[in-house]
Amino acid sequence: MRTRRLGAVGIGGAFAGVVLLAAAAWACVPVATLNLSSTQVKAGQDIGISGNSYNGTKPAVVHFNSIDGPVLGSFVPNGGRIDGTVTVPAGTPAGNYLLVVTQEFTQGVQTWGVPARALISVVGENGAPVVGAPAGSSVVGRPVGLESSSAPSGGSLLLAGAGAAGVAMFLAGLAAVVAARSGKAPVAEKAKA
Repeated sequence: MRTRRLGAVGIGGAFAGVVLLAAAAWACVPVATLNLSSTQVKAGQDIGISGNSYNGTKPAVVHFNSIDGPVLGSFVPNGGRIDGTVTVPAGTPAGNYLLVVTQEFTQGVQTWGVPARALISVVGENGAPVVGAPAGSSVVGRPVGLESSSAPSGGSLLLAGAGAAGVAMFLAGLAAVVAARSGKAPVAEKAKA
């Protein structure tokens, strides 16, 4: 009986270990980045951009201030990396704005972290940031909130279910071992001769 319990705990522990390793591997995915040469620029000035973890051969498109804002540049990833310069639109009032990088979906290629974003401050004529400047204008007619393009895949649901089942089995096995150990029968005293 004890061998059976230890075997069940061992199998449960091994299963839980596999599930934890799979979850850790799934969580360690590269996320697309956007780095800027400067975060303070004047209207009409060039700014250097770079980034990593862009997948596929479709261009990474840099938009100004929103996901569907004016296009400032388009860069084809080279080994997952983008490099180049974009120009902040002339006449942009002083304030805080976003540079947003999007990339068209490619079937069978995962691009994590897209759209990538970086904040820039457009400064006034004397180069000082404008304190309390409005944070750019929003685009009218753009959907508010997050939009979903697809439901979770069957593999994702299966992995989540297996993880939950593994944790439940591990806890049940642990409870069985603790209960068995605390319910041991006392050792019989030696009979007095």
